[in-house]
Amino acid sequence: MPTTITSAGITFNDATSLTSANITLADGAVTNPKLADGAVTAAKLGTTEQKQIAKAWVNFNGTTSPGTIRSSYNVSSVTKSATGRWTVNFSTPMANANYSAVASGSRDASGSQVGVFVLNFLAGSFDINELAGATFFDIPIVTASVFAD
Repeated sequence: MPTTITSAGITFNDATSLTSANITLADGAVTNPKLADGAVTAAKLGTTEQKQIAKAWVNFNGTTSPGTIRSSYNVSSVTKSATGRWTVNFSTPMANANYSAVASGSRDASGSQVGVFVLNFLAGSFDINELAGATFFDIPIVTASVFAD
């Protein structure tokens, strides 16, 4: 027999116990929630929402070798092949090479504008080139984000 408790606009329903309950909240019923870590889990995202979330991203120092990762998600390493040339390696590969990667960066040490380009899309990695005209430069802040199915 289900147990139902209603108090202060909150209804708990559970068939066996209140340790794992469905909760229905009236509009405005929660004004200052305090939840223990892990107490709430997100519902499964739909296909559209999944495509709106970055599958990988990285912020790294492009003047060190290997690239010093400041922060990242799903990036295992950043390797330097030459001045201004990097490979971003995924922790978990993409399903295929048909993803979108966007990269940007700061100016080089002299203050020159540097273009940051993404190329060589592979399931497990992609490359970044940092150029001013035909000259490759190392720049201190390089960022990249990846979106995929």
